[in-house]
Amino acid sequence: MKWFNKILVVMFVGISLLVSSVAFARGCCGKGGPGYSQSGPKGYGPGHVLREEMYNARVEVLAELSELSQDDIKAKLEYKPMWAVIDEAKVDYPTFRKKMQEKAKSVLSQAVTDGKITQAQADFMQERMENGRMGGRGKGPGMGSGRNWN
Repeated sequence: MKWFNKILVVMFVGISLLVSSVAFARGCCGKGGPGYSQSGPKGYGPGHVLREEMYNARVEVLAELSELSQDDIKAKLEYKPMWAVIDEAKVDYPTFRKKMQEKAKSVLSQAVTDGKITQAQADFMQERMENGRMGGRGKGPGMGSGRNWN
């Protein structure tokens, strides 16, 4: 009977770890991509304003470079970080990064035109992106941890 209790404890711990890992991987808010929330605390830089636009831009660029649809990519991003989806889609990261920087320039210029950010903020964001610091969350090449994969 003792062995049965040990098996139950091990199974409980294993299931608990699995559930907490899935919850952690999904991010804080579920929808909108891993780690993205629709309304977050104040104090973020200018990129916080364009979070959804940049997320959508990354999805569009990845869909363009892969055989996946935007809906497929968004579904995968519900439980995987962007770098894992890029890797799974077998997209060359330097190509993705180059296309994403081009797309980001157009998103930034539209944001300036719409009055969402100033030109100085757009220049600051552009400089950070060119130095491998796209986005503020996640673990991936140039998307969060400050790793520069040039």
